[in-house]
Amino acid sequence: MSFSRILKTLQHGLGSAESCADPEEARRRTRTLSVVEGGVWSFMAGFGDAFISPFAIFLKASNRAVALLSTMPVLLGAFSQMIGASLTDRLGRRRDVIVPLVTIQALAFLPLFLIPLFLPSHAVLAVLLCAGLAVACGHAATPAWMSLMGDVVPEAGRGDYFGRRGRVIILLVFLSTLSAGGVLTVMQQKGRVATGFAVLFSVACAARLLSARLLARHYDPPYRPTREQYFSFWDFLRRMPRSNFAKFALFFALMTGAANVAGPFFNVYMLRDLQWSYAQFTVNTAAFLVTQFVLVRWWGRIGDRHGNRVVLVTTSLLLPVPAVLWTLSTDYFVLLLVQIVAGAAWSGFSIGAQNFVYDAVTPGKRARISAYSTVLNGTFTLLGGTLLGAWLANNLPETYPFGSHTVTFLSPLPGVFIVSALLRALVAAIFLPLFREVRETERIHPVALLLRLSGSDILTGFIWQTVLRLTPPKGRSVRFRRPRSD
Repeated sequence: MSFSRILKTLQHGLGSAESCADPEEARRRTRTLSVVEGGVWSFMAGFGDAFISPFAIFLKASNRAVALLSTMPVLLGAFSQMIGASLTDRLGRRRDVIVPLVTIQALAFLPLFLIPLFLPSHAVLAVLLCAGLAVACGHAATPAWMSLMGDVVPEAGRGDYFGRRGRVIILLVFLSTLSAGGVLTVMQQKGRVATGFAVLFSVACAARLLSARLLARHYDPPYRPTREQYFSFWDFLRRMPRSNFAKFALFFALMTGAANVAGPFFNVYMLRDLQWSYAQFTVNTAAFLVTQFVLVRWWGRIGDRHGNRVVLVTTSLLLPVPAVLWTLSTDYFVLLLVQIVAGAAWSGFSIGAQNFVYDAVTPGKRARISAYSTVLNGTFTLLGGTLLGAWLANNLPETYPFGSHTVTFLSPLPGVFIVSALLRALVAAIFLPLFREVRETERIHPVALLLRLSGSDILTGFIWQTVLRLTPPKGRSVRFRRPRSD
């Protein structure tokens, strides 16, 4: 997806792809529109989603409230996906489900900061409720969006397309997060932090409203799920012992739950225990995003060529590592390197899981499968983050004796990180062997893929992709030969 094509789309006023007489042209235009929409969505993520937890911490929310903020909305959103899937199947018009829901999601950012200003005694509760509404509406739109994009993006280049789209999103999330952190830092210096958060959430609201307008212009191919394709959530659970996809869904849900044992508390650890400034917090978050930007398309192309299961296996080997490394040092620059490792792992895990769903599920079942999988995901996120993670954060000691030596942490949170790392490793060891790749692909061993990840071919490929974008138009004599790279 070239930037020139995106600019051409903008110059034509982002015309509706639905108006195209040729379905293939409508699909192509929708793919371009989706990249633009993803970029606009990034401003909601960078200015809004990334700073909801810091806003709660600013309001002096407890550990339990921070954990609820990260996990309870996810469970609420998971069950809302079931409603979204039913609406999608009943209406048969996926845009009619997507657009109203994301509009409500956008508007939820306004009371998120207004209610705490006028009702400070209910500030944390207001943040929880508004964040829950935003997440619920966003998740309810997800089954319809995944179903629509599955019909628009061809299978052959699916990993490459979503990798390129993901790269645009990550770059703009990075830039918007930096900008939002800059705004908050300036306001902190002026003693007007609350006003800074108001600016951030207003931008997030405006960005998602524009995103809704772009989604309304997507081409929605005919969608007519049959009665035979319907199955209940109970049917989905009963098929788990023999269904390849259900085993994958259980693995993904358990890994997400294991990660969320620690996930809600990294922000608390950075801002409260390490006492980082908002600028340091923002740069640390940006390091994670930059790594994802560099690697996400590479992972997508690896999935196209070698299969998405090997991407999941390789990244699952990495996922426990960052959680452990957070406990070994409090040095700011060391923890920046830890975020790079985390970005490398999560960029591949996320795109590998997304594309595995597209590979393994037929079009008529994608909306419902997406909903049921997210219910599993939300359930284990709640169990891991809100229940186990919060309990550990409140009950683990800060000091651990080892013979004649003792290890003392700044708080109980590093102990939570270690438990999360152990659970991630356990889930990978038990559940990865249970599901298989669904496409015929060129085989590669996960260790070989790790060696390639640590090698130079990613950086070389990234540089050459950048150089090729500067290649003169057709008709010029200058040509570049790009080295072979995934």
